[in-house]
Amino acid sequence: MAPSLTGSSSATVLMIDDSPEDLDSWSKLLAASSSQYSILKAQTVRAGLDLCHSQKIDCVVLDLDMNDSSGFEVVINLIPDRKRPEIAVVILTHLKNPIIHEAALYAGVQACLLKGSTSARDLDEAIQKAIASVASNAKQIPCITNTPVPPLQT
Repeated sequence: MAPSLTGSSSATVLMIDDSPEDLDSWSKLLAASSSQYSILKAQTVRAGLDLCHSQKIDCVVLDLDMNDSSGFEVVINLIPDRKRPEIAVVILTHLKNPIIHEAALYAGVQACLLKGSTSARDLDEAIQKAIASVASNAKQIPCITNTPVPPLQT
């Protein structure tokens, strides 16, 4: 379950972007804006998914326009039920098409940010809200049965 980032809590953030320059730049900006993150990096969709399945990741920051595959492959793998995401996903992309952003949000992504108009503070806030949102959803597990349980017979 994702931590709520207050006090001395920390979160592991995985940044997936095929641009080494963007990956390096954004991870440094995020690290400089807050010391509460442990930041992992991947330059391919496959490497990112491998890290997601081998490590405890609290939030994925993802570019949608990747050389080896669409970032939507990551979204589909990480958020099988859009109404109950188990991991926070924030899109950070240069793609300006609002239909793409709406599709990502509909698929269960918590936020879509544009690289050219997003600050490190904006990214930090989006990550914190995304993690809090996923943690909040996890706490709201409904009771799935209304059938009375019969007493045990001894």
